[in-house]
Amino acid sequence: MVHFALDWLDYISLFFIIFMGVPHGAMDGAISVTLGFTKSFHLQVRFIITYLLIALLVVVLWYFLPVFSLIIFLLVSIFHFGCGDLNWKNNRFYYISGYVHGGLVVLGIIFFNKDEVDNLFSILSGNQLYLLWQFLYVALIVWVLSLIYLLFNHKKIVITKNYIKLLSLIVLVISLLPPLPAFAIYFCSIHSTNHIKRIIPTLLSFMEKKKILYLMIIFSALSWLGGGLAYYILLNLNSYTDTIIKVTFIGLAALTFPHMILVDGVFRLKYKV
Repeated sequence: MVHFALDWLDYISLFFIIFMGVPHGAMDGAISVTLGFTKSFHLQVRFIITYLLIALLVVVLWYFLPVFSLIIFLLVSIFHFGCGDLNWKNNRFYYISGYVHGGLVVLGIIFFNKDEVDNLFSILSGNQLYLLWQFLYVALIVWVLSLIYLLFNHKKIVITKNYIKLLSLIVLVISLLPPLPAFAIYFCSIHSTNHIKRIIPTLLSFMEKKKILYLMIIFSALSWLGGGLAYYILLNLNSYTDTIIKVTFIGLAALTFPHMILVDGVFRLKYKV
């Protein structure tokens, strides 16, 4: 068993990830309204059950295949973060750009903090990390090749001053801070903010601000309740540090998969946002 010590900055980071980052995904309840999943009681129940089953499937798969699950989670996160921060387009160039942008965040945090991240990975997936690191090196090579592709096609890229500032901030954060604080700043201040700004105009055309806020609070509270229950169960089997790391990141994975299917696979595709 890996014994990984968290310092006060790590605990603050985890607090923000859980209580400031998770609520942006809790807006999925409001998104379901815009997509017509609440037109009838039957549709609403089916949406909730499907959402929960996908999340549960992730947890079960993580239990039996932790390394494979972590690899898939990292890959999904790269595209979700990268494409989520960019203006939506349905073409190859958009997805390659998304991989480069998201890879800068995910792979950047990992390779700037290899030792600390390796300890975190050990907690999340056990000590058999050879396959995981092989994947990460391949992902890094693909990232470099994708970046080269973008540079050769630079005329297709529209780079604004705001985007340059954003990239500069990301590079500074991931290169100067430990992994958990770096991820917390990106996840809460950049990704969550961009997500909310992007979807709010569409949501407001279907419902009032009060209803959006109400649904976000309800889904956030349910997420925190589920996390608290998982923490209570796992604490009997793991150390305090291992438990909080597992609950936070396996919980994020469980929420990210249905969230990504709903947002990137349905909502953004339909409303072109």
